[in-house]
Formats: sequence, structure tokens, C-alpha cells
Amino acid sequence: MITDEQFSFISQKIKNSGISQKEVQDDLIDHFCCLVEIEMQRGNTFEEAYTYAYQQTTPNGFEEIQLETFFLLNHKKIILMKQFTYISGYLFALSTTAGAFFKIMHFPGANIMLFSGLMGLSFIFLPLLLFNKFKDKVFNLMSEKLKWIFGTLSLMLLLVGSSFKVLHLPGAMILLGIGMFIFGILFLPFLFFRMFKSSQEQAVS
Repeated sequence: MITDEQFSFISQKIKNSGISQKEVQDDLIDHFCCLVEIEMQRGNTFEEAYTYAYQQTTPNGFEEIQLETFFLLNHKKIILMKQFTYISGYLFALSTTAGAFFKIMHFPGANIMLFSGLMGLSFIFLPLLLFNKFKDKVFNLMSEKLKWIFGTLSLMLLLVGSSFKVLHLPGAMILLGIGMFIFGILFLPFLFFRMFKSSQEQAVS
């Protein structure tokens, strides 16, 4: 049997781990206590038993348990968010394509379709795509985060600038210039850095 002091140690470790759901905390405490007790019965010290329980239960840290719990609790919301993201992206891209075709053919309504499509891609689809991407584990890397942030920002500016240019609105060249600057000076270095790091990791493995 583990002592009250040892139980308090396990409880405190789990409660300070960042796991917010009390039910998950209680389940982990019970699981840890069982594993620790079994290992101590085999002759291991409490410290050795706790280390074994930690490695068996949370080899990648308590954060992984929190992420898995969040995903399970919000699975339907996440799926709906992704569906909305890609459906909206398709509709805005379709509107942009149709607007460009109407513009070439000099059909009425071309400017409205072009403007709404490009604005929708810029201010609805791209932010939602970035939000979904930020939930991926690869975004633990700062270089990956910056690559997507600068890439999204530059694309937004280029799309808005293009729509302003087509509709002969003021500020088009400024938006296009800033977008190209961010794309060339900020996005491309992080893109090729990540490509280089990925190729190195593949070569090692």
C-alpha cells in the first residue's frame, strides 16, 4: 500500500500538470496509484515506481493527455469547423473563378463575384485555415508557425490588392507591394528553412 504522503505527491503532480478536467485528473491519479503500488510490491522504490508509471502512462508528457482529451470532447466541433473551412474555401474560389470568367466575357455581375470571392478567401477561408493548422502538433515548432503566419498574411494582402486592382480602387499597389515584400522577405526564408530541416530529418532516418 502506498502512504498518504506518496498519494499526495502523485495527486499534486497530476493536478499541477495542466490537465483541467477533474474527471481525467481523478482517473489518472487512480491509474498512477495502481501502477506504483504494483511496482513497489515487486521491490522497487517509490521513486522508481513513479518513474515507471509516468513512462507507461504519459511517455510524451501530460500535455499529450490534455490534447487527446480536448480532441475527444470537441471532436464534432472540430469536424464541423473543418467542413465549414473547406466548403467556404471552395465556394469563394468558385465565385472568384466565375467572376474572372464573367470579366473576360464582359458579362454583368463580374465585379461583384470577383470582389466577394477574393474577400471571402482573404478574410474567412485563410484565417479559418490558419486556425485549424495551429492545432496540429507540428505547430510546436516556431519556424512552422511563422511560415504559416507570414504565408497567410502575404496571400491575404495579395488577394485584396488584386481585387482592388481589378476594380480600380485606390491603394491596390500599396497592398500588392506589402504582400510581395512579406512573401519574399519573410515567408520564403521560413519555407525553405523548413524544407531544409525536413530533408535533413529524412536523411537521418
